[in-house]
Amino acid sequence: MPFEATFTLVWRPALRRRANLAEQVRSDLRAAATEVTAGLLPDDLLGAEDTLNAVLGSSDGQRSPHYRLISAKFALRLSPSAVENLAVRRADAERIRRLEFLKTALYDHPDLVVLDRIERTSALPDNAQVADLQRLSRAIRSCNAWWYPLLEQWEAVGAGFKDLETRHEAMRVLLQHSVEALKAATAPSDRAAPDGRAE
Repeated sequence: MPFEATFTLVWRPALRRRANLAEQVRSDLRAAATEVTAGLLPDDLLGAEDTLNAVLGSSDGQRSPHYRLISAKFALRLSPSAVENLAVRRADAERIRRLEFLKTALYDHPDLVVLDRIERTSALPDNAQVADLQRLSRAIRSCNAWWYPLLEQWEAVGAGFKDLETRHEAMRVLLQHSVEALKAATAPSDRAAPDGRAE
């Protein structure tokens, strides 16, 4: 997140003065400020400003053999476009948090889905609507638990082939053999197996 930093420094050169000392002081403070703010969140500008002033604002914040820093004061500011981008980022992060909450707290529990629907509407849902909501919730839960991992593995097998047609054929064969093996494993003992032999 781009921002503008203004800092006011009071420093005193050492006895052995070197050339371009003012530029070195500015460079040292910029590097130190970058290190201090590296782990801070971009949406807490006032917190970052307070941290900079607390860590680097006193004479103990920066030491050098060429100068002595007496004081430093930092002021941070976001541009209007950065403020707008930050607001969009916060809204996106909040939406993702809400969707994750809905997934874990609502759709894993069909009764909560119904309660959420009742809370949002003034009229009570009829039995058919309740059944549809519960069916949808169970479908979402089963897809996350079963079909999504299966499709991931299916795509991983197909990724081993460069040709798209061969890739689809490999995935089709894998699915066909998987279904046949599942039918054979779950068939009752008094029924014939898929190959026609009696179990």
